[in-house]
Amino acid sequence: MKLIRIIPSLLIKSGFLVKGEQFKNHNYIGDIYNAVKIFSEKGAHEIILLDIESRSYKKFIDLNLIKKIKNEIFVPLTVGGGIDDIDQVSALIHEGVEKVCLNSALKDNRKILSKISNKFGSQSVVVCVDVKKDGNDYSVWFDNGKNKSNYSLKEYLKSLENEGAGEVILTSIDNEGLRNGFDIKLYKQFDNLLTIPIIAQGGAGQISDFTKLFDETAICAAISGASFVYYGPRKAVLINYPNKEKLEELMRSYET
Repeated sequence: MKLIRIIPSLLIKSGFLVKGEQFKNHNYIGDIYNAVKIFSEKGAHEIILLDIESRSYKKFIDLNLIKKIKNEIFVPLTVGGGIDDIDQVSALIHEGVEKVCLNSALKDNRKILSKISNKFGSQSVVVCVDVKKDGNDYSVWFDNGKNKSNYSLKEYLKSLENEGAGEVILTSIDNEGLRNGFDIKLYKQFDNLLTIPIIAQGGAGQISDFTKLFDETAICAAISGASFVYYGPRKAVLINYPNKEKLEELMRSYET
């Protein structure tokens, strides 16, 4: 039995909703506030909100925006963007954010994971790990896919779990935003590596991409941005999510 989750991931740049491909060429989509309200109304399992320029400008995600969003939505919210210390995490949790998402901050300081999990519980901290194909293997990249690390992916994932991460979002940079399906090979190799959930991200274009992932791997949760903000081959902007009946039917198919 699988308790599946299908999660919209929304990117913020200069206060607006944007979407790119392979972590590049981010295009304006619209108002982030309206987008999260639509996903909440459609009953999304949860929403992930990431400010992609916070790290570059050494700033923290806009708390006023988070406060406004949390007052209007009724689904769990995960937030990431420029988080470096426990005080910033406390500020987000205080505003009602269920989980925080860390990535590049862990390049030099993985101990922050244990601080967060000790204070708020491991369920409150998610780590996003971005990878690219590297021959027959995968390499770990930081800073929005700009800087390659020398970490072994499997060893890095284990260290994140050991430090207190509650979940790991494993993102295929090669597939991100292309809507050509998940990298099944990537996720198959981690079926028994961790005891915490691995969430797949990168490549979803339609519901069948999610079902293929759930059918062929042990993954129970997956994320998409492009498939939930674009419609059709011309990428018309349309905020969309599986309707309640379709979602319930899909979930029932993995409960037996």
